[in-house]
Amino acid sequence: MRYTPFSGDRQQLRRSLLHTGTLPRSRDRANGWDMRRGSAVRLLPFVAGLLLLPSQSDAGNRFVSVPRDYQGTAAAGYAAMSPAECMEELGRRKIPHLSASAEGVEAPIRLAGPMHGVSFRQEHLAADEALNADGGIVDCRLALALDDFSALLAERGIVSVGFVSAYRRDTTGRVPAGQRHPAGLAMDVATFRHGDGTEWNVERDFHGRVGAKTCGPGSQNPVPRSAVSTGLRRLVCDTAAKRVFQLVLTPNYDAEHRNHVHLEVRREIRWFLTQ
Repeated sequence: MRYTPFSGDRQQLRRSLLHTGTLPRSRDRANGWDMRRGSAVRLLPFVAGLLLLPSQSDAGNRFVSVPRDYQGTAAAGYAAMSPAECMEELGRRKIPHLSASAEGVEAPIRLAGPMHGVSFRQEHLAADEALNADGGIVDCRLALALDDFSALLAERGIVSVGFVSAYRRDTTGRVPAGQRHPAGLAMDVATFRHGDGTEWNVERDFHGRVGAKTCGPGSQNPVPRSAVSTGLRRLVCDTAAKRVFQLVLTPNYDAEHRNHVHLEVRREIRWFLTQ
């Protein structure tokens, strides 16, 4: 049986299931699930479906996927790590880093050297400025995902990544604690530089359209199409396919992403979103 994301109101769904008898009411639970064996068996698929629903914040996006093997993905493993487990893995991989401090980040570090021959630099900042800029701080769990990402980039001859920022404080009060940039779990990548000096620039070369599907059947090709735009799109989709990030958001997602690809490790979910 294949489960697809639910895009409606979760409480309304629960009320509906209660009304039809699919879910037991409180008094049924108080009576020790006084149900016939056949009813209990029929309930199991519905319970499984509810467990696979994406969280309400992204349930309305039609490109959310909820894979059965989510728990076996690298992204799920990174998201579930404790800070101590993550730092141990960081050391095992010999990922060059410096300790850091940032409000809201559980395991803050700074990347201090290339991974798989790929360096990460913050756009528009000199090296000495970047060393003290908050935007270069990442959570350890994001660093592990970026290490996997770097291996993929190295295979394509990419030697340098320019990012807008990773950590940044939430000035809106709308970001849930432990998520996105305020938790150091997301990075906005703007450029990719190859060993021959060729640069792919997301704002200039992505050639997408807000609302369009980015990867997979029915996705929209870059318009206009070129070797650079096709290569950039293929890189994005290959990154998403590795499932080291729960979210891969491009200029197709909304206008605010017009100049970067948002890469995020998100905790306490069991779904992926690529757009």
